[in-house]
Amino acid sequence: MTKPIARTARAARPHIRIRAAYRKIGRMSQVRTAALAAFGVVGLPASEHEAVWTISLTDDEELRRLNLQFRGIDTPTDVLSFGTERYRDGKLKLPAAQSPQASIAPAEDGAVEYLGDIVISMERCTEQANAAEHSVETELALLVVHGTLHLLGYDHDAKARKGRMWSAQARALQSLGIILDVA
Repeated sequence: MTKPIARTARAARPHIRIRAAYRKIGRMSQVRTAALAAFGVVGLPASEHEAVWTISLTDDEELRRLNLQFRGIDTPTDVLSFGTERYRDGKLKLPAAQSPQASIAPAEDGAVEYLGDIVISMERCTEQANAAEHSVETELALLVVHGTLHLLGYDHDAKARKGRMWSAQARALQSLGIILDVA
Protein backbone atom coordinates (compact mmCIF):
# COMPACT_ATOMS: atom_id res chain seq x y z
CA MET A 1 0.00 0.00 0.00
CA THR A 2 2.96 2.33 -0.36
CA LYS A 3 2.71 2.89 -4.10
CA PRO A 4 3.36 6.50 -5.15
CA ILE A 5 0.32 8.52 -6.14
CA ALA A 6 0.09 11.03 -8.93
CA ARG A 7 0.74 14.58 -7.77
CA THR A 8 -2.17 16.95 -8.12
CA ALA A 9 -1.92 20.20 -10.04
CA ARG A 10 -2.95 22.27 -7.06
CA ALA A 11 -1.90 22.12 -3.45
CA ALA A 12 -4.08 19.78 -1.42
CA ARG A 13 -3.73 19.45 2.33
CA PRO A 14 -6.00 17.18 4.31
CA HIS A 15 -5.99 18.01 8.02
CA ILE A 16 -6.26 14.84 10.07
CA ARG A 17 -7.56 14.50 13.62
CA ILE A 18 -7.31 11.11 15.28
CA ARG A 19 -8.72 10.35 18.71
CA ALA A 20 -6.02 9.03 21.03
CA ALA A 21 -7.71 5.61 21.17
CA TYR A 22 -7.27 5.22 17.40
CA ARG A 23 -3.74 6.55 17.01
CA LYS A 24 -1.38 4.08 15.43
CA ILE A 25 2.06 4.57 13.93
CA GLY A 26 1.73 5.36 10.25
CA ARG A 27 -2.05 5.87 10.33
CA MET A 28 -1.90 9.64 9.71
CA SER A 29 0.36 9.08 6.73
CA GLN A 30 -1.98 6.37 5.40
CA VAL A 31 -5.05 8.59 5.77
CA ARG A 32 -3.28 11.52 4.08
CA THR A 33 -2.12 9.31 1.19
CA ALA A 34 -5.62 7.90 0.64
CA ALA A 35 -7.19 11.37 0.74
CA LEU A 36 -4.68 12.71 -1.79
CA ALA A 37 -5.28 9.68 -4.03
CA ALA A 38 -9.00 10.49 -4.14
CA PHE A 39 -8.29 14.16 -4.77
CA GLY A 40 -5.73 13.37 -7.46
CA VAL A 41 -7.84 10.90 -9.43
CA VAL A 42 -10.51 13.53 -10.03
CA GLY A 43 -8.04 15.62 -12.05
CA LEU A 44 -9.30 19.04 -11.06
CA PRO A 45 -7.95 21.91 -13.15
CA ALA A 46 -4.81 23.67 -11.97
CA SER A 47 -5.42 26.58 -9.67
CA GLU A 48 -3.34 28.89 -7.54
CA HIS A 49 -5.36 28.21 -4.42
CA GLU A 50 -5.00 25.41 -1.93
CA ALA A 51 -7.66 22.86 -1.07
CA VAL A 52 -7.94 21.78 2.54
CA TRP A 53 -10.30 19.43 4.34
CA THR A 54 -10.51 17.74 7.72
CA ILE A 55 -10.58 14.01 8.38
CA SER A 56 -11.46 12.83 11.88
CA LEU A 57 -11.11 9.25 13.08
CA THR A 58 -13.42 8.63 16.00
CA ASP A 59 -15.94 6.12 17.38
CA ASP A 60 -19.47 4.80 16.81
CA GLU A 61 -20.99 7.09 19.44
CA GLU A 62 -19.83 10.25 17.67
CA LEU A 63 -20.98 8.95 14.28
CA ARG A 64 -24.36 7.96 15.78
CA ARG A 65 -24.75 11.46 17.25
CA LEU A 66 -23.79 13.17 13.97
CA ASN A 67 -25.96 10.81 11.91
CA LEU A 68 -28.94 11.64 14.12
CA GLN A 69 -28.25 15.37 14.11
CA PHE A 70 -27.70 15.78 10.37
CA ARG A 71 -29.55 12.86 8.77
CA GLY A 72 -32.21 11.99 11.34
CA ILE A 73 -30.91 8.41 11.61
CA ASP A 74 -30.26 7.18 15.17
CA THR A 75 -27.57 4.58 14.38
CA PRO A 76 -23.83 4.80 13.83
CA THR A 77 -22.47 4.73 10.30
CA ASP A 78 -18.98 4.21 8.88
CA VAL A 79 -18.29 7.60 7.29
CA LEU A 80 -20.01 10.97 7.05
CA SER A 81 -18.95 13.79 4.76
CA PHE A 82 -19.93 17.40 5.23
CA GLY A 83 -19.01 19.24 2.04
CA THR A 84 -19.44 22.75 0.74
CA GLU A 85 -21.40 21.59 -2.33
CA ARG A 86 -19.02 23.51 -4.63
CA TYR A 87 -18.50 20.40 -6.76
CA ARG A 88 -20.62 17.91 -8.65
CA ASP A 89 -19.03 14.66 -9.80
CA GLY A 90 -15.55 16.10 -9.36
CA LYS A 91 -16.16 19.28 -11.33
CA LEU A 92 -16.34 22.77 -9.87
CA LYS A 93 -19.83 24.17 -10.25
CA LEU A 94 -20.01 27.25 -12.45
CA PRO A 95 -21.64 30.53 -11.43
CA ALA A 96 -25.39 30.68 -12.00
CA ALA A 97 -24.93 32.95 -15.03
CA GLN A 98 -22.96 30.20 -16.79
CA SER A 99 -24.96 27.19 -15.67
CA PRO A 100 -28.63 27.02 -14.71
CA GLN A 101 -28.13 24.23 -12.14
CA ALA A 102 -25.05 25.68 -10.42
CA SER A 103 -24.90 28.68 -8.14
CA ILE A 104 -21.45 28.75 -6.56
CA ALA A 105 -18.55 30.74 -7.99
CA PRO A 106 -14.96 29.43 -7.94
CA ALA A 107 -12.68 30.52 -5.11
CA GLU A 108 -10.41 33.46 -5.85
CA ASP A 109 -6.81 32.70 -6.81
CA GLY A 110 -4.54 32.65 -3.79
CA ALA A 111 -7.40 31.69 -1.46
CA VAL A 112 -7.50 28.53 0.59
CA GLU A 113 -10.52 26.51 -0.45
CA TYR A 114 -12.11 24.56 2.38
CA LEU A 115 -13.74 21.40 0.99
CA GLY A 116 -15.40 20.24 4.23
CA ASP A 117 -15.13 17.54 6.88
CA ILE A 118 -15.03 13.75 6.90
CA VAL A 119 -15.73 11.78 10.07
CA ILE A 120 -14.95 8.05 10.21
CA SER A 121 -15.92 5.52 12.88
CA MET A 122 -12.94 3.27 13.53
CA GLU A 123 -15.28 0.77 15.20
CA ARG A 124 -17.32 0.46 11.96
CA CYS A 125 -14.06 0.41 9.98
CA THR A 126 -12.72 -2.53 12.00
CA GLU A 127 -16.04 -4.42 11.87
CA GLN A 128 -16.37 -3.94 8.10
CA ALA A 129 -12.74 -4.98 7.51
CA ASN A 130 -13.34 -8.20 9.44
CA ALA A 131 -16.58 -8.89 7.55
CA ALA A 132 -14.89 -8.26 4.17
CA GLU A 133 -11.82 -10.27 5.25
CA HIS A 134 -9.29 -7.57 4.48
CA SER A 135 -7.11 -5.36 6.67
CA VAL A 136 -8.29 -2.40 8.71
CA GLU A 137 -5.80 -0.33 6.69
CA THR A 138 -7.54 -1.32 3.44
CA GLU A 139 -10.97 -0.49 4.86
CA LEU A 140 -9.71 2.82 6.22
CA ALA A 141 -8.31 3.74 2.80
CA LEU A 142 -11.69 2.89 1.24
CA LEU A 143 -13.56 5.08 3.75
CA VAL A 144 -11.14 8.02 3.33
CA VAL A 145 -11.35 7.83 -0.47
CA HIS A 146 -15.14 7.49 -0.33
CA GLY A 147 -15.50 10.47 2.01
CA THR A 148 -13.14 12.64 -0.02
CA LEU A 149 -15.04 11.87 -3.22
CA HIS A 150 -18.25 12.97 -1.49
CA LEU A 151 -16.56 16.30 -0.68
CA LEU A 152 -15.75 16.58 -4.38
CA GLY A 153 -19.43 16.21 -5.25
CA TYR A 154 -19.63 12.52 -6.05
CA ASP A 155 -22.67 10.62 -4.82
CA HIS A 156 -24.35 7.24 -5.17
CA ASP A 157 -27.95 8.48 -5.03
CA ALA A 158 -28.72 7.53 -8.66
CA LYS A 159 -27.43 4.71 -10.87
CA ALA A 160 -25.42 6.92 -13.26
CA ARG A 161 -23.86 8.96 -10.45
CA LYS A 162 -23.08 5.79 -8.49
CA GLY A 163 -21.23 4.43 -11.53
CA ARG A 164 -19.11 7.58 -11.78
CA MET A 165 -18.34 7.54 -8.05
CA TRP A 166 -17.48 3.84 -7.96
CA SER A 167 -15.21 4.30 -10.98
CA ALA A 168 -13.34 7.22 -9.37
CA GLN A 169 -13.16 5.29 -6.10
CA ALA A 170 -11.71 2.23 -7.83
CA ARG A 171 -9.10 4.38 -9.65
CA ALA A 172 -8.05 6.10 -6.41
CA LEU A 173 -7.76 2.78 -4.56
CA GLN A 174 -5.90 1.23 -7.49
CA SER A 175 -3.37 4.08 -7.32
CA LEU A 176 -2.74 2.86 -3.75
CA GLY A 177 -2.33 -0.75 -4.88
CA ILE A 178 -5.76 -1.73 -3.50
CA ILE A 179 -8.15 -3.72 -5.63
CA LEU A 180 -11.60 -4.17 -4.07
CA ASP A 181 -14.89 -5.36 -5.45
CA VAL A 182 -17.20 -2.76 -3.92
CA ALA A 183 -20.82 -3.16 -4.99
